[in-house]
Amino acid sequence: MVQIALVSCGTEYSGIQKEIEKAALKFGAEIILPEIDLDYINEAYEKFGFSAQSSSLKLMIARAMSIVEGKCKPDAVFIATCFRCAEGALVRNEVRRFIQNNTRIPVVTYSFTERTKADELFIRMEALATTVTRRSILAREKQEGLTLGLDSGSTTTK
Repeated sequence: MVQIALVSCGTEYSGIQKEIEKAALKFGAEIILPEIDLDYINEAYEKFGFSAQSSSLKLMIARAMSIVEGKCKPDAVFIATCFRCAEGALVRNEVRRFIQNNTRIPVVTYSFTERTKADELFIRMEALATTVTRRSILAREKQEGLTLGLDSGSTTTK
């Protein structure tokens, strides 16, 4: 089963936590929460270097940091914040960039409302699950050196 780490702020309070889990189960994935110590939250927050007022956003940053440092090893990451929160939007973007720059884990972000249902999350969860299960097909190697491309052109232009 594909393990998707949920790095979010406010999903429990807004009531969409169960919708996220339902969407993940539909595509053979399970939602996991990166476990962290209370002491680690402030340490990770200081390392991250982004000033957030919300304690939930600080927890979100600490969960992202635990993924990057290898304390939690998910197959993919789902980052979500409430669309009304400007600070959440900034943190969501920085956390996404941080995870993508420091790991090779697929990441999807989502800005939710209180009315978000599992159906609205299906495309994102399917994308994460497919990316993880089909990783070998989707993999590309970084090209090094020179490449020569020959094009004979169209016969009508000669």
